[in-house]
Amino acid sequence: MIEHVKTAVLWLMILASIVLTWFVWTYQPAYEELTEANNSFIEVEDIGETKSFTEVLYPSTVIEHDAEERAWVHPAGDNYSEMMNGLQEIELDAMYSVGSSYAPGDDLTFTGVEFLFDEALQAEWLPFLFDIEEEDVLINNIDRIALALTEQEGASDVVVRFIDMEEEEVFQSETSLSQTQLETFSEGVITERTAVTPRTFQENGDSSFQPVTYVPDEPMNKQVYTYETTDISPEGFIQTLFTDPEYVRQYFQEGEDSSYTDGTRMMDMTNGGSVLNYVQPDVSGSPGVASDTVVRSAQEFINSHYGWTDDFYATGWREGEATDSAEFTLHVEGMPVFEANTGESGHYQLETVRSGTEIIEYSRPMFQLDETPFEINTSVELPGYSELESHIEEEEAFSPEIVEDARVAFYMSRENSLVVFEPSWFVYARGQWHRVSTSEITEQEVLLNGLE
Repeated sequence: MIEHVKTAVLWLMILASIVLTWFVWTYQPAYEELTEANNSFIEVEDIGETKSFTEVLYPSTVIEHDAEERAWVHPAGDNYSEMMNGLQEIELDAMYSVGSSYAPGDDLTFTGVEFLFDEALQAEWLPFLFDIEEEDVLINNIDRIALALTEQEGASDVVVRFIDMEEEEVFQSETSLSQTQLETFSEGVITERTAVTPRTFQENGDSSFQPVTYVPDEPMNKQVYTYETTDISPEGFIQTLFTDPEYVRQYFQEGEDSSYTDGTRMMDMTNGGSVLNYVQPDVSGSPGVASDTVVRSAQEFINSHYGWTDDFYATGWREGEATDSAEFTLHVEGMPVFEANTGESGHYQLETVRSGTEIIEYSRPMFQLDETPFEINTSVELPGYSELESHIEEEEAFSPEIVEDARVAFYMSRENSLVVFEPSWFVYARGQWHRVSTSEITEQEVLLNGLE
């Protein structure tokens, strides 16, 4: 009897072994389940576009000089961008210092074109802007660039001058440009020009390097633009800003605001979902040393995280001991937006913060403009700066003596899906731009389809 039991158990073990072997041989991983899991990621159409580094560099002002006569070349459409592209075609010889010669000031006169920038450009950027070898770049920072006609004996017809306001030095490079080519450099740009006068708001002591700017003293008409906007879905940013979107959870706050987090990173949708604020901790363990400037890092970060919508250009950057920052401001028809009725800079600026080598903060608007504005013929008459200065002295909470700069830029009014960009005077004082209302100075001429 015992022998029969042993035989039965042995046969059961043999059969079990055969069955288990068959399961091993015929096992197939659950590929279908993995495929279904992958399908949970949302396929998001790229709305933004990538931009090269030179495409985010933009002058704040372009001035044409003809001896003692000067004219502001109004930014319109792509005309400033076209002129910046034209610089890349200019082949430069090695730089040489001319000291304080041609230092900016009220009495400096020449014939040519001058580019002014919001912040000093860094020397390593010059090979992107001109055809010049890196070893031929001797300057550290560039606040202004001037293409100037020269009558110096033995020199080329046209030279390019680079002005460093901090080091108080001017460097010059000779070119192969002719006088005719210089004259046609900006003439090919179809846009408005307004006569301007040099103005130094805050003098730099007894230095020959003065922060001169140029302001129109005659009234001028500027166009008002109205755009329809399209909201941008947060899904694309969830896919690109988070390492594993499958672990991202949404949390609702008061009103229409909400937050997305994977437990480490946070993406807040504020102002009714119209502004994105993204924060990730610096998990590198050490600050590290970035090989690129913060503007280049920010440009590459935005390129790889849903891209650029509308026309944003670099207008400010700081590199500090702990963190670096860069901001890009919305430009409409070539002119920047300096303020909005919402009081939220996130509606017209892209802002980034870098720690070490990583972008750890990012904010941006969550809407984009339609390609073309409404066909409404609306304009505003702006006074010259002399009238504006008198108004500041009488009406504003600060005096003209503390003004450091003055520009014409856009004031943005956003209501639902419509955005109106109204040209206005802005003055820079106390570390920020202030809009100066001119409604009491001149009557606004508003033409709607030919009707007042």
